[in-house]
Amino acid sequence: MKNLNIKPLIIIPIAVGLVFTMFINGWSMLTGGDATHLTFLNYYNREAIESYPAYYTPLMYLTAILQLTATALLVIALVKREFFINKKATFFKWGILSSILSVALYGFMVRLLSNHGAAANLYYYVVLLYLCLWFIEQRDRFNSDIFSKIKILPIYFMLFYTMGFPGWQKIVNSAEVMGGYSKLFSNSFLSKMPGGIEPFIFSIGLLEMAVPVLLILSLVKKEFLWSKSTRLLDLSLFLSVSTFIILAFGLSVILNYPGATNLIFYAVFTLGLYAYIHSAKTETE
Repeated sequence: MKNLNIKPLIIIPIAVGLVFTMFINGWSMLTGGDATHLTFLNYYNREAIESYPAYYTPLMYLTAILQLTATALLVIALVKREFFINKKATFFKWGILSSILSVALYGFMVRLLSNHGAAANLYYYVVLLYLCLWFIEQRDRFNSDIFSKIKILPIYFMLFYTMGFPGWQKIVNSAEVMGGYSKLFSNSFLSKMPGGIEPFIFSIGLLEMAVPVLLILSLVKKEFLWSKSTRLLDLSLFLSVSTFIILAFGLSVILNYPGATNLIFYAVFTLGLYAYIHSAKTETE
């Protein structure tokens, strides 16, 4: 036992867990029909949906293919023992990135269906998978140019829909959602501000909408490449964290402890994305 080195082995149970869950879920999505897809879309949902847009079907199949691809890549990584220090971990890194892409795409679908519980859990899932990716990258000093250029693109995608969709709802579809917000905060001091609750909700919507605008500009400037400054991407992350905290404040005012706590989690996990981006960037410079 004294000679047993746990360090290179600690990631193995997680990789095995990803293999099983990615395979089972991916196979179920791929071979299941509408009923199976509805089951996945209704996880964590308070009010179950009975249908979904037609374009979700190819997205579900794409999610399944990505999960099965992740399964194959991770199995190869385990067979090749890529978990050892300074061992080239190409299959391991691509396996985790495929997992990240599949979870981010799944999160996109539930977010647009306003399944907030599932969207939040999948957001956290993506960040934790980036933590696993960071762990592998710390042990593998063999960098791939293609991998390095695309590995943070899922972060752009996830932030875009996480912030953009609720912002769009508050600004463009305000007539549909404002009544619910007004009722929610009717007994709080926020409803007694000049103009009522509407200016507060609109200001949050503007902050949320600013994030996808900054992300688009960041993509245009190719900030996902490590030779580029990430100023716009950093600003989008800062606005995301700030918005989550403002929303947490709003829910705390009405004593919605679970909702406020969930938003604090969003903020902290977004900080984790920032830490991953700059940790990886420092290592490539």
